[in-house]
Amino acid sequence: MAGARPGAAPNGTFRRGYEPSVKISTEQREPREAVLTVELDNADIEPYLDQAYRRAVRRLSIPGFRKGKAPRRIVEQMFGRGYLLNEALDTVIQEFTSKAVLEEGLDIGGVPSVSLDEFDPPQFTATVPLQPTVDLGNLDSVRHPKEEASLTDETVDATLEQMRMELAVWEPVEDTVQMDDLINLTIVGWIEEDGERREIVHSEETDYIPRPGSTFPVPGLDEGLVGSPVGEQRTFDVEAPEDAPNTEVAGKTAHFEATIHSIKRRSLPELDDEFAKSVGDDYESLEALREKIRENLLEREKRLADIKHQDETLAKVTEEASIAISPLIIENEIKYYVNGREDDIKAGRVGFEEYREYLTWQGMSDEEVLEQARPKVEERLKRAHVIRAVAQRENIEATDADVSDEIERLLEGSGEVAEEQRKQLEDPETRESIRRMLVQRRTLEYLSSLALRDTPAAAKPKARAAASKSGGAKPRQTKTPARQTRARRQQGGANDA
Repeated sequence: MAGARPGAAPNGTFRRGYEPSVKISTEQREPREAVLTVELDNADIEPYLDQAYRRAVRRLSIPGFRKGKAPRRIVEQMFGRGYLLNEALDTVIQEFTSKAVLEEGLDIGGVPSVSLDEFDPPQFTATVPLQPTVDLGNLDSVRHPKEEASLTDETVDATLEQMRMELAVWEPVEDTVQMDDLINLTIVGWIEEDGERREIVHSEETDYIPRPGSTFPVPGLDEGLVGSPVGEQRTFDVEAPEDAPNTEVAGKTAHFEATIHSIKRRSLPELDDEFAKSVGDDYESLEALREKIRENLLEREKRLADIKHQDETLAKVTEEASIAISPLIIENEIKYYVNGREDDIKAGRVGFEEYREYLTWQGMSDEEVLEQARPKVEERLKRAHVIRAVAQRENIEATDADVSDEIERLLEGSGEVAEEQRKQLEDPETRESIRRMLVQRRTLEYLSSLALRDTPAAAKPKARAAASKSGGAKPRQTKTPARQTRARRQQGGANDA
């Protein structure tokens, strides 16, 4: 029964007309577990042995009989009754665990853990995780202020500067390498391990943009390239810090040989009305563009403030709630989380933070990885069950019409691929996932509104650094001038090492 998604229940069913008599005893154990002891007799397992015989005889080679024709007694004489019981055991345990859960009226919350006590006839113990319980306490009294969204002129200016960078043209220069130049280089990097050279990077005539603070393949590589002239091979070493993200080089000396073949530098357009017009037809002046940027960024800041308040309120409600969860659910969820992260890494479906977390796992034992993931997984589980409890208490639901409306919203702007995406979104499992997402969203909105009742507005937060805002929402672009196309084509050849 291992390997199923946490939360799944056994799905065995009994054959029509068969009513097994089975001895079941139940012991409740905290937190939220039931221990079932199941004792079977020969009559209980006989139908399963017969089915196991019919499966096995089709693949067994028995002298004097064609495959599939040997009687059961001959199979048992040659291979033993235990052979058939082994064949049937997984099904026996699954179906009788399901029967015991139903007979005892257990509210199962995850995958049972089963240990076999006796082989023939089988006796086994199933530890069944029950649905977690949540006591929300005095939920109506929760209060938490929300930070007011704010925006500075520096943030708007930083976004405009980022747009200038995107529309810049790369032009050749006769100079040494500087940060943010577009360089073409040949580079070889290696470390020494046990007296042998092991390469960590090897690129021939590759476009690259050195940037401050870059850490791949080793922190300090980009700084080492600064000042390099065109046409000369440069050799330098970089001492990787002990906490380098790439654990293969952490604490070691990396050696590099680099030859710069060419250097290009951005030529930035003037920040004027003509620049605004080049961005899109809707902007006739720089001031109009600036106001649109301000509007978009302020809307984003409001959304971020809402999300932050929802997250903080949920954390507060979770902290004050009493939650009982079976350790089995927690352990299975931790394994599911770690395995899922590893699968995502292999498929390239992770962002920087997830990848950095994965790097910290390198060199750890399996047990150490699971323990490191435990706090995050436990908090996620608690929050999920708090959301579920609040939704049940307040009867927060999402109808089929709500799901359909959300699908239409998701399809906006899909263009030619809309129908293909619609088929995927209309899949029953996907619709159910969207329904859960809507319920969660509405529950978080409810908690946020509850926490703001009779609560004075929070003081404005300190403005974030302008650099952190440079990735803000951009105005719609309705035309692409030649210089914009050329800049993007030239930038497209640059690779991050």
